[in-house]
Amino acid sequence: MNPDTNPPTNATQPPAGTAGLSAEKIYFRSGVVIFVAGLAAAALIYAFSSEQTSAPFLDPRLTEFQIERIGGKAMVYVVRFNEWFAGFWHGRPLAFTIAVLALLAALFCFWMSDRSALRARAAGNAARKD
Repeated sequence: MNPDTNPPTNATQPPAGTAGLSAEKIYFRSGVVIFVAGLAAAALIYAFSSEQTSAPFLDPRLTEFQIERIGGKAMVYVVRFNEWFAGFWHGRPLAFTIAVLALLAALFCFWMSDRSALRARAAGNAARKD
């Protein structure tokens, strides 16, 4: 079989739906989609969740005292941190967490888009000099 007649492999073909798009445009559009989808998800979570209600202990001071007896003062701080951090993943605070994560992911995509554009311009300038 003649190697010149083989069709090109998938490795040389761009992914479906991205033909003719530069990396800059792909990153930018991905950032927009991530941002819009994240804000929409955050809005839905915020709208359909109730105020966060945690089941408080009967006597928080007694509970903290017991934790300190078992694990020491460091364990009390670990439990406090754990309760604070766990609050981000339930109810309305989850909506804010998702909105912030979507914003950070979108900003990363926009930054990558900018870096890709700078790299493409630098490659174009280098090609013109040669």
